[in-house]
Amino acid sequence: MKFDRLLEEVRSKVDIVDFISDYVQLKKSGQNYKALCPFHAEKTPSFMVSQPKQIFHCFGCGAGGDVVSFLMKHETLSFNEAMQVIAKKAGIKIGEFAFDKDRSEKREKLLTINREAANFFIKNLHDAEAAGMYLKKRGIEDASLQGFSIGYAPSKRDGLMKYLKKTGFSDSLIKDAGLIVSDEKGSRDVFRGRIIFPIYNYQNDIVAFGGRVLDDALPKYLNSPETELFKKGETLFALNLAKEEIRKKGYAILVEGYLDTIICHQYGFKNTVAPLGTALTLKQLQRLKALAKKIVLVFDGDAAGVAAARRSLEILSQCNFRAKVLLLPEGEDPDSFLRKKGSQPFKRMLAVALSMTEFLLNTLKVDKIDAAREILRIISHIGDMIVADELLRELAEKTRIDESVLRSELKQIKKNVRSNVLEGLGLMKAAQYREEYLLLSAIIAFPEKAEYVLSQIDAGDLKDETVQSLFKKINSLGKTFSLESLLNEAGEEKALITGLSLKPGFDLEHVDRNIEDCLQTMTQKRFEEKRKQAEKSGDISLLNALLKEKRELLKGHMHGRIL
Repeated sequence: MKFDRLLEEVRSKVDIVDFISDYVQLKKSGQNYKALCPFHAEKTPSFMVSQPKQIFHCFGCGAGGDVVSFLMKHETLSFNEAMQVIAKKAGIKIGEFAFDKDRSEKREKLLTINREAANFFIKNLHDAEAAGMYLKKRGIEDASLQGFSIGYAPSKRDGLMKYLKKTGFSDSLIKDAGLIVSDEKGSRDVFRGRIIFPIYNYQNDIVAFGGRVLDDALPKYLNSPETELFKKGETLFALNLAKEEIRKKGYAILVEGYLDTIICHQYGFKNTVAPLGTALTLKQLQRLKALAKKIVLVFDGDAAGVAAARRSLEILSQCNFRAKVLLLPEGEDPDSFLRKKGSQPFKRMLAVALSMTEFLLNTLKVDKIDAAREILRIISHIGDMIVADELLRELAEKTRIDESVLRSELKQIKKNVRSNVLEGLGLMKAAQYREEYLLLSAIIAFPEKAEYVLSQIDAGDLKDETVQSLFKKINSLGKTFSLESLLNEAGEEKALITGLSLKPGFDLEHVDRNIEDCLQTMTQKRFEEKRKQAEKSGDISLLNALLKEKRELLKGHMHGRIL
């Protein structure tokens, strides 16, 4: 099939509104549909989808294109990979189309080997009496076994490896899939003697596996290593099954583990997902944000559960989620609670889950004043002013602290955030060259922003020598730039990199707006420097040229251009 005919067939069979609705909450707006853009943070919808033209465009960040370009940007896929995903969804057979090579071909092979491995694990579960008894004891029903494709990895050193090789897969491909590792005795299976939980991506493909031992051996849980298909910090367990229910109910339930998630689904709470043994990340939350803006955190009521909930609230506030917390009785998790009490008590507890303010006031082991300051610090990260205002009013009511005093304190906290971060680096020049530091901070946190930032500045014009040196190195690295590529630097450069990595100095959810603010301020500063030099030297022609330049800058600013 020729390229142009394939693209035409994909566009004719895949409606862009239906497709994007799987990722973003679209609402009808005249002839078009609108939503909050999934590619940048915003409060007012500027992301538009045209059904007649089969295109999308964001009037905030400028992203636009067709269904293929949307998937490429949303899932960080190459053109070839996006075409394969969409063609598969549309039931189009690509056959021997020329682009089906290299990385796309390997990706498909990895997905195939994962499906074959899952079949192996499922078959072995039927033959493993001890594993079957364990799952029965844990209350896992047959419908859940099938719905989650649960399996079992036998204890044999190389059972899966031999099976996959016999099926026709090479050693190198099995290793690239994260299914075998090497030790002093040679290659062996990663998963042995464990219940296996396949991990699916948003498109319902198996990208990795999680395994749990049948006893108390350590590690109790084990995940696949990261591969070309699998990035732990970007994946949520059961999101493929929960996404429609999350959209329907308008909120997600977040729990900690595989079995918690499975039991929640089994008892009717099908909008439940879980991170894969790690703290929540921005990329995981971006997946959820396309479906709903509310989350209920469900954790054990012990110290570890309270600490996990607090950590989650930090990043949830940065992403403008409306979060509530359900702390179960100490010693209980969703799995054990549901099996003992049933769905109705759990449902009642969800209905009275604590707001962020209530949870922190109840669990922070400090006095009322310090607790209020900590809550205000978290509120300061929230970009949605209505959500922030609601929490502040609640804080005033619960603490009986005058609301105007809290508002004044919140304003001061926001004012100090950026300057405190830069001062915390111990750098005397940080305040003087604040915008340069914040731009560097932005591309350290978001390496994909580097190309754009570098296109807007001349690294040689930067005033701070350390920042200038790092920008030049980033420029030389090009598309290979990453945080890791800079961590070999020494002395002041390394200190600056690690400092900005730990404390970015800006609202992560509004990185694009912060970049534009910095670029505009730097342009204005350069203009003022030139003007002062021209006045000092008495160069009238230069002053006139600068006045003309300023008029152009103001004109560009009024038209929304980047200064």
